[in-house]
This record gives sequence, structure tokens and C-alpha cells, in this order.
Amino acid sequence: MSTSNFGSEKFTPLVGYWCLPSGHLNDDDRHVLTDLYLPILGTESFSLYLLLWEKLPNKQLVTQRKSHAELMSLLGIDLKRFYEARIKAEALGLIRTFEKKDDLGPYYVYQLFEPLLPDDFFKDDLMSIFLYEQVGESKYRLLADKYAHSDLILKDSQEVTKDFLEVFQLSNSDLINTPTEVKNAQGNFTSSSTPKKPALSEQEVPQLDWELISDRIQQLFKIHPDNLLENQELILNLHAFYGLDEITLIDLIGKTCDIVNNKIDPDRLKKSVQDRFEKNANISVKQQASITQTDETPTTNMNRSDQLILKQAKSMTPADFLAAQKQKSGGFTGTVESRALRDMAMKSYLPASVLNIMVYYILQNSPTLTLPLMETMANDWQQNDVQTPEQALQRINDFQNKPRNPKRRYNNNKNRKVEQATDWTKVKAKVPNQQGSKDGRNELQDRLKRLRNKDN
Repeated sequence: MSTSNFGSEKFTPLVGYWCLPSGHLNDDDRHVLTDLYLPILGTESFSLYLLLWEKLPNKQLVTQRKSHAELMSLLGIDLKRFYEARIKAEALGLIRTFEKKDDLGPYYVYQLFEPLLPDDFFKDDLMSIFLYEQVGESKYRLLADKYAHSDLILKDSQEVTKDFLEVFQLSNSDLINTPTEVKNAQGNFTSSSTPKKPALSEQEVPQLDWELISDRIQQLFKIHPDNLLENQELILNLHAFYGLDEITLIDLIGKTCDIVNNKIDPDRLKKSVQDRFEKNANISVKQQASITQTDETPTTNMNRSDQLILKQAKSMTPADFLAAQKQKSGGFTGTVESRALRDMAMKSYLPASVLNIMVYYILQNSPTLTLPLMETMANDWQQNDVQTPEQALQRINDFQNKPRNPKRRYNNNKNRKVEQATDWTKVKAKVPNQQGSKDGRNELQDRLKRLRNKDN
């Protein structure tokens, strides 16, 4: 969301809202929503989207708008859950949100879009990959079969359909010169456009040598160039999202292609790439991390540790950076946290290098990544226009240098009372003074000394 004098920081349940339809939600759309969008949206976001359609104004004026409190009451959710539900619908292109202000105060305009048609949904790599991950291979195939349709029945047929001017007669003068009244009326309407869909930032996508891929695929696996072009968008998306190079893509395509028909198998390719991401995230991380530690360029006002992290954040993909950080701490990259990072990379507009700084900060204070905490930080950074890893580090330092108030820190669990800052003097102050084992106290003091020395 953009920041303004009545932006998200001052967003309260009393702020009004207004719904603006872009199209019409019919019964077919509701089936598509339930089958294809619900597994990605979740129940709260799904319910919010349908409720907003029901709240479209009929004869009401914008000055008679309702407050968000009404929506939250009907959904049984609080402000934070409402916001999280709304941005999910935004990320899937179902809602676009605008801020406005009039004499009555600030309010939000929710422009509602219909869901994609099933054909467009399954052809969209981002949508289909997310659905595949949520429902699994078996359910995904059932849904694909349900909405697939075949044109084989039209084979060997001859079309006899009449066009418009063969059936309806218009005067030649009107056909050549559009009447003025028609032109004026047309000016009041806009052409329909496809709702905005989540996409990877172009600046984050390294160039791919498509000619190399095309030549090798044809030579090694005899796949026809037309079939390769049909799957070009899928291959480019996999390259951008998972950070795969040309040789790796060629290898994965070869292992998953249909050797009988010499065609790319999109479903098998997606599954293979996903399995590789989850199971082999730690491969080559040590070598890559060691490369980033050489040829450091000093950065003004930054210590050696920050300079190293910046260099790694700029040179590694989020998956490899996560694996490197987990390997450094002796841990491993788990399925849940790798998916959480992947979800964040797909739905946020933060550059990969900035996401890496976020991973670094969270893993300094927690053994694993969690999506709620990443969403909290991503929202804060987007609202404060954090676009570079240097700005992200500065934002973190600003939070750490403020008075130690847990409410001012990135924390996704309000009930936790653990001090997140590395303040070992406070840990020492909390050690009980009661009678106990002398050996136990000595061991604890030794541990605290080692931790203090490590912190220094």
C-alpha cells in the first residue's frame, strides 16, 4: 500500500469503504473461485472477496458509505486479519485498492475483478504452480481434467458461421463515418483489461540465453521448436523464480520430457523443479558463499560484517542465501520455511537482495523463517520505500537502536516475552539468586561469559 496522510498506519475499523465492480460475478466465476482460488486464498480472504461483491452499492451515495467495522463484524475477524485477507486477494488480481478522502474523511475504494477463466488460469505459470503446491499432484490433475476441453470433435468439419454484416444491415455512410453521438458515448467507456497479476520484478530476473537452450534441447532431445516456444513462458518463470541457469534447465527439461512424442511435459517439469528446490537447496552453497567473501569493496559507515552480508545478499538467490545461513548455524532448510520464502518472493515487490537481508535478520533471532513475521517486515519496508539491501540494513539498525520496547520490534507473536535484542547483561540480571547447585551456577556464568565475548 502507498503511504499517505491517511495511509495504513492510521487505518482503523471506522474508516469507510466503497466497492467498485469491474465486470459481473456469475455462477461460473463462483465455481472457479471455489475450485481454483480458494486453496490459494484461504477461507478468510475468499469470504472477504465474496462479501465485497455482495456490498456493491445499489442506490446509495458515496457519502452514505459504511465503515470497515461492519465488514469485520460480518467476517468475525480483527483489523490485522482483515488486512492480511485483503492483500491476498490483491496479490491474485481479484481486488485493487485505492485511497481517497472527502469532507467526511478518508475511505478506501475496492475495485473488484472477476477471476481468470479456467484456460487462462492453468496457462498462467504463477497461478498453476501455486495451486499445484497447495492441493498436490492428484487433486491438481483432477481440477485440470475438470476444466479442460477438447476441440478434437471439430476435426474434419467445415465452419459455416455467419458474421455480423452478413446478418445485420447498416447504412454505408454510418459504416464509413461513425455518428458523433456514438463517438461521444464510446468516450465514456474503457476497454476491459486483464486484472493485474503477481509477477516477478523484471530487474530481479537475470538474462537467459534462450538461443543456447533452444539449440541444445533440439539437438539432445529432438523437441520441436514450436513446442519449446509454447512452453517459453513457463521456462522463463521457473528460471526467474528458482534461479536456475541454462544448463540446469536443459537437464531438467530432458529428464521430464515426453520421450514418445518428443514434447515438454509442463506438469512433470514443475514438479521436478519444485522437488529440486526443496531437497537440494544446500548444494554448492559453501562454494558460493566463499566466493562472496573475496574482493570486498568497503562500504561507507559499515563494519566488515555488514559489508560481507551485503555482498552475499546481492550475489545469491534467496534460496541459496537461506541455505547458506542455515548451514552456517548448523541447521538445514526445511520445507515449510522454504515455501514461506517462496511465497514471499512471489507476492511482494521487494528485490531479492532485500529479501536476503530480511532472511539474515530473522535467522539471527529465530531458528526458522515464519511467513507472518516476513509479511510484517515486508509491509513495513514497502511502506517506508525500502528498495536496496543497504536501506534494509539501515531500517533494521534503526529498530535495534531504539529504546528496548517489544512493541517497536518486528514480532509476530504478541504473547512472547523473549527479549529479541542480543543484550546479555539483561540475561545475567534474570539469573535467580536462590540457593542451588554451585557447579550449575558456575557453568551458567561460564556460558554467559562466552556469549558476551562472542557478542563483543
